[in-house]
Amino acid sequence: MRISVDIGFGYTKAVSEAGREVTFPSVVGRKFASSLEGILGGNQEDYIVTLSYPDKPDEDAQSYYVGDAAMTAGGNRTWEEEHAKNRNLDVLISTAMGLLNEKDDEPVQLAVGLPMSVFVAQQNEIKRRLTGLNITCVIGKKTKELQVESVFVFPQGAGVYYAALHDIDGGIKNMELVNKQVAVIDVGYRTTDFLFMVKGKKGLIPRPEPFSGSEDIGMNTAHTEIQTATLKPLKGQQADILDIEKALLWHNGMMPIKGGELDLKPYRAKAYEALANEISSRLKRRWGDDINTLSAIIIGGGGGDALYSHFESSFPAAMKIEKPEYANARGYLAAQALVMKEMKGRG
Repeated sequence: MRISVDIGFGYTKAVSEAGREVTFPSVVGRKFASSLEGILGGNQEDYIVTLSYPDKPDEDAQSYYVGDAAMTAGGNRTWEEEHAKNRNLDVLISTAMGLLNEKDDEPVQLAVGLPMSVFVAQQNEIKRRLTGLNITCVIGKKTKELQVESVFVFPQGAGVYYAALHDIDGGIKNMELVNKQVAVIDVGYRTTDFLFMVKGKKGLIPRPEPFSGSEDIGMNTAHTEIQTATLKPLKGQQADILDIEKALLWHNGMMPIKGGELDLKPYRAKAYEALANEISSRLKRRWGDDINTLSAIIIGGGGGDALYSHFESSFPAAMKIEKPEYANARGYLAAQALVMKEMKGRG
């Protein structure tokens, strides 16, 4: 079964070849036995995950809170610069595959991505790290036997490009953009990846740095700005970034504080506008007058929806891809299908 997983610093997004999708915060916390379990009732937040390795029978199974459940339980994100060494990698990958894998006896052909800035240096290591992964994954009361048969690695941003042109099986879905010069702005949680496709002698090719690459700026930059802006109304008390995010995600911008609530929506509006303007300014400096040769600037990533109206004002050729948060995951699946067809054609 083909499954793509886009593990972002902020959120994990995954898509199966059947078109099923799942997303959750890339937050993980260890789960230990609690004397309070079941006392207060209510619905359990997603997800409680238990992992064990059939080929390591001497190791005990480990349980984790993942996603929303981890945010509530005080979990954390891990931002290792070497992605293959992310200690939460197995947990996030297995949770995504476990939620989407419909056939336990069918090995997974996995597609994943890496930021543009580290793709060349780290693609082989992440492939080695995940190929052959064999895990028993229990999510709630469902048990999945997961085996990764093959791993395909693609650059972030390129996933958005493939998703704009192709469906998840590799077929062309947008004839208007085929063979056209386009750019991609992929706004993630920690970084923004960008791609500039130009016509070469033998077809479209990505233009190298400084036209394609990564900027160390993303949605977390806006959350940090909100954190700073709320110091005054909070009388010097610094709100936790995770509490800001939970308020924006779950509670319509209302953050509980000192027996009351603080409305974060005005701060969010200013922070998102400032973030979009900064990204736009950096890319205009990189692209210069060559921006006028583009047929479209494709906006995707987890911040695509939130920032699109600002990009639309800055870039006349801007277009928002369908379901921006899933664009990389869908694009990896499309690119995987194209590579597999090419491999099959070579025999």
